[in-house]
Amino acid sequence: MKKKHKKIQKVDNLIIFPGMIENLLADGLAYAEEHNYVKAALCFDEAKKYVELDEMILSVYVLTLLETRRQQEAKEICENLLEENSPIFEQIVELYLTILLDLKEYKEVESLLENLVSDNRFSDDRKKNFKQLKELNSRLSSEQKDSTNMDDETIIDHVDKEKFQMDVFTKLTLMEQEQLLHDSFYKNISDVVQEIIEIVESNKVSLPVQTLALILLGGSGVTASVTVEKFGFKEKVNPMALPSPNAVERIDLVNQHVQEILEKDPSKLELTTGLVHRHAYALFPFDWTEFCDVKVAEAYVHFVNTLFGEENLKSDKLYDLIKLLEDSAQVVDND
Repeated sequence: MKKKHKKIQKVDNLIIFPGMIENLLADGLAYAEEHNYVKAALCFDEAKKYVELDEMILSVYVLTLLETRRQQEAKEICENLLEENSPIFEQIVELYLTILLDLKEYKEVESLLENLVSDNRFSDDRKKNFKQLKELNSRLSSEQKDSTNMDDETIIDHVDKEKFQMDVFTKLTLMEQEQLLHDSFYKNISDVVQEIIEIVESNKVSLPVQTLALILLGGSGVTASVTVEKFGFKEKVNPMALPSPNAVERIDLVNQHVQEILEKDPSKLELTTGLVHRHAYALFPFDWTEFCDVKVAEAYVHFVNTLFGEENLKSDKLYDLIKLLEDSAQVVDND
């Protein structure tokens, strides 16, 4: 009997494999639950290229955008949902208020609250809370006017510049470096943009740290040219307009093929898809250039099979890149 395969869909000539979008959304939700908002946002960014996200997913997406300093994008999503009378209207209102306050758009907050206190969809208790929030907003607005001539240092949370100095940064542990960068998504990094660019361009830090630093620059709106060099690839990139496709964008496409190859071997499947995922972030913003998703998947399966001694090593350009990626990960793990 011939095996039946699900029909492969296409969007703008891009192949969408069965389960690809579902995997992206599931990964995004899982990352968000783990408070790994950078990776969660990347998953939702990719998924929305192919499908219209539902209200529940969009509400989580908005949270990840807020946590990665992409407030304007989050604001636009909320405004669209409010115009469409979303079924989760109250939740979206809460998010929208948070965004407006975060952006210090106090006039917009005032106008919104004026409408909410007369909206019959809300209970008297919620309306009472809105009135209290309206009073708080008025105070914040007044404080903003009074501090117009104050130094930004007094009203914006800046990062610790000393920790971003290369000689100090490289003395931190890998976990401390990643935490410092993660925390900086919530702060003004204008004072350390050049230092973060140096981190991205340095060969003294781990590849995942380089990747996180590059994403931080993009998330903060930095457009300065950055030279990224990894695994023989070298390119000047704009953090706000990174090369596409890149390995991160291809994770689910490659792993779809891995799943088809290893569907009867779940232990190897988990190991192989994990390698693809880890290597993609190390390789970012580059990808397994010159090789299609099927070839990349087959190479990773071959690599894992050689680890189990089930296949003889067949060294080629792609295999050597995978070996180099894994060797670099081992160096990081052993530091």
